[in-house]
Amino acid sequence: MNKFINRDSELAQLEGQFANNSGSLVVLYGRRRLGKTCLLREFASSKPHCYFMADRAGEADLRRSLAKALALALGEPILENVEYASWYDLFAAFDRLRPRDQRFVLIFDEYQYLCQVQPAFSSFLQKWWDEHWIRANMVVVLCGSVTSMMYRETLAASAPLYGRASAQILLRPIAYSHIPKFLPEKTCKERLEFFALTGGVPRYLRLASPYRSFKEALVGLVLNPDGILHNEARQLLQEEIQTPNQCWSILNAVGSGANRISEIAGRMGQPANKLTRYLDLLKDLHLVRRETPVLERNPSKSKKGIYVVADPFFRMWFGAIYPYMSFFEFAETEPAYSRIEPIINKLIAESYEEVCRQWIRERALDFNAASVGRQWSSTYEIDVAAVNTRFELTVVGECKWSENKMGVSVFRELEGKVLAHKLPLAEGCRYMLFSKSGFAPDLEELAAEKKNIVLASGL
Repeated sequence: MNKFINRDSELAQLEGQFANNSGSLVVLYGRRRLGKTCLLREFASSKPHCYFMADRAGEADLRRSLAKALALALGEPILENVEYASWYDLFAAFDRLRPRDQRFVLIFDEYQYLCQVQPAFSSFLQKWWDEHWIRANMVVVLCGSVTSMMYRETLAASAPLYGRASAQILLRPIAYSHIPKFLPEKTCKERLEFFALTGGVPRYLRLASPYRSFKEALVGLVLNPDGILHNEARQLLQEEIQTPNQCWSILNAVGSGANRISEIAGRMGQPANKLTRYLDLLKDLHLVRRETPVLERNPSKSKKGIYVVADPFFRMWFGAIYPYMSFFEFAETEPAYSRIEPIINKLIAESYEEVCRQWIRERALDFNAASVGRQWSSTYEIDVAAVNTRFELTVVGECKWSENKMGVSVFRELEGKVLAHKLPLAEGCRYMLFSKSGFAPDLEELAAEKKNIVLASGL
């Protein structure tokens, strides 16, 4: 398997900063496991650079570690043979020895640890940047995984480094369209099943790829008490969030079906207004998202908004696995798996629906789609819906994760929903029908006659 897949846009942004003539400050952030370090390695490997990964050591030890990294990168052992009394002293020593005739890349990885150990570090860096590096022939990259802290330290209006960054890159999970590169030997059905477990997280995909089937991967990586992802959900929250218990409870509530903030608050026995900041944290990490019907004109103020677990791994964990953890801890895997299998199949079907919506988003121009999502009310639901800028539906779609071929009755039912509820259709609105197992002859014949019916299988 290739070690570096996708991230073309992010690489292009980094290369663009390297092509500048003056100092460039880049902020790269996002939750763990998404491949930030791998991206930086790909970018810097052929360039003069120094890569420094901070940790939770004391401030003096961090200065020593950075001095060693700089000494190795510059081939100047003298840098690490000096005890620096301040960060300014170390930066000055680096400036005296760094090359002036070629562009240099200086990377601070796990930047949030520097800020935790020394809360004034961003202020120190801001002063040195304004006085020295802003005109230097170099690129400084600040990379971190605690999204809220990275934003607070580098991008917020109150941050010492506010307004200094020439590029900010929020790394997100990889889209499903790139999953075949991670799982080239798998069938379409198998890739969709694996995606329901791993999502677009490169580390999870690499761990899952050697397994022959979805069930083997789930058992080996997650359900087995010794599996490498068995404690992943809790560990990630503990690493990313200062209040992991509250966020854990929210994810558990949402994963088990509490979708409105009042329902979540009821499950947790807390006032709804005290949960907003925790929900915002989870949204920043792309673990939770708020959805509204696609025809809502003001989504942020809509009372129809619901919360769903956005990350497939966490959706699988809280929706199916966590409620049965006691069985798995005692290695009672098979009886427990048979109990959760129907839930797993439902979660795979939900993931398939999201993949279908991604498919439309990636072809937004073809479908004249300004927004893509779902459309629902208390009496109906449409799996895939897209609207134009006039809030007319340009796509209405149905997804079936079933062993049976999709027949014409599915189209008739979808068409009936649209007509019965008088939904606003754009001229040329397409009916998109997605099926895991293909289509029955009656539906294929109808689609051949009607140009507004599009059949999609084998995503």
